Amino acid sequence: MAYVRGHALDYERWAEESGCSDWSYRHVLPYYRKLQRHSGEPSPYRGKDGPLAVGRRRTEVVRAINDAFVEAGVQAGYPHTEDMNGFQQEGFGPMDMTVDEKGARASTANCYLWPLLRPQTDEDRQAAERLTVATSGAVRRLLFDGSRAVGVEAEDAGGSVQQYFADAEVVLCAGAVGSPQLLMLSGIGDPDELREHGIDAWHALPDVGKNLQDHLEFYIQYLAKHTSLYPYAATFGGFGGLSRYLFRRPWNAVTSGAAWFLLGKGMSATNHFEVGGFIRSAPGKRHPDVQYHFIPGCVVGQLDFLPEHGYQAHCGTMRPTSRGTVKLASADPRAAPLIDPNFLATEEDIVDQRNAFKRTVEIMRQPAFEPFVLRPFSPDEAFDTSDDAAIDAWIRAHSHSGYHLSCTNAMGRVVDGQGKVIGFEGLR
Repeated sequence: MAYVRGHALDYERWAEESGCSDWSYRHVLPYYRKLQRHSGEPSPYRGKDGPLAVGRRRTEVVRAINDAFVEAGVQAGYPHTEDMNGFQQEGFGPMDMTVDEKGARASTANCYLWPLLRPQTDEDRQAAERLTVATSGAVRRLLFDGSRAVGVEAEDAGGSVQQYFADAEVVLCAGAVGSPQLLMLSGIGDPDELREHGIDAWHALPDVGKNLQDHLEFYIQYLAKHTSLYPYAATFGGFGGLSRYLFRRPWNAVTSGAAWFLLGKGMSATNHFEVGGFIRSAPGKRHPDVQYHFIPGCVVGQLDFLPEHGYQAHCGTMRPTSRGTVKLASADPRAAPLIDPNFLATEEDIVDQRNAFKRTVEIMRQPAFEPFVLRPFSPDEAFDTSDDAAIDAWIRAHSHSGYHLSCTNAMGRVVDGQGKVIGFEGLR
């Protein structure tokens, strides 16, 4: 639910590298404004009338420790920024989130799909007449008439195979994993790799499934004397899926849930990434390459809160040079593809992560945290933060995917600047 746009120079670089000039920042910004309904003050970077609700939440119980993180960033020598998605991304300050006015997640389904399933305007009613949602099924392959995509073949939950045909074009939007998988299952990809699975190459596009990129992230965590989300979020583990409901302090959880359910406010009406920051990991970086989400609690295993007070900086570099792949495991559409993120495959990525670690520790040791800090938790007090080899090993052992997989159908190599698959008509 964190709402973060790319840096303006990212779009300029994409436009230059791919030859797709329509992806420059001045071309993209109007669309960001068009889709957005921001609850904050108007600005040249914000939209007010779009379908996607964007805003900010401040939880009073943890406001002081959130403010301490922003102040720590300033004390470490970085600027304050009031709008990371506006004129100045670099610095520390409040974060936007896709949470609507009622405290509910502004998901794609809530903002775009539900208005058509429950139309309230003439425009939505007309659009709803053109919409059919088929659930409990999966697409097996694309259908073609020569070089034109004409539809898809899908299998429902009962194993029945049906074909659906398009009047205008087929829009493939199955994400950075599903989209290349479907192209390859349909004979579009690297001919040598397709032949390994007995698939005839319908059209050679060797870069399908290549160029996989993701954000590798780690947590720098401290135990606190007081003030965190632990009394509201910590649960008892060891009970499988039931554990998420076994709150250690159920009276707090019930109160928070009731405030959200009845009023759309309170502890449950926020993603708790209320403050964050962007910095450069080293001199010479053209623009910020490290992002922070601050959480007033210690998360273990990515999901569970440590049952005591703590806080953490969620840190990751934004432009890895390592490239991974998505490949077919077999010609069976039901078989999960093989995903290799290939993290930390280049020396540049290793150095950038190491520098990000050092910058983060420096920030977390600033005087702003003195009213809260108890001791380091991960890495612990015995860890030598001046030992580069130890830092590199710690990052490999404690980092994880940010689940931001992207770039497996690269512009200029698989699709053009309009998202159309190169060599085909009617396929976007």
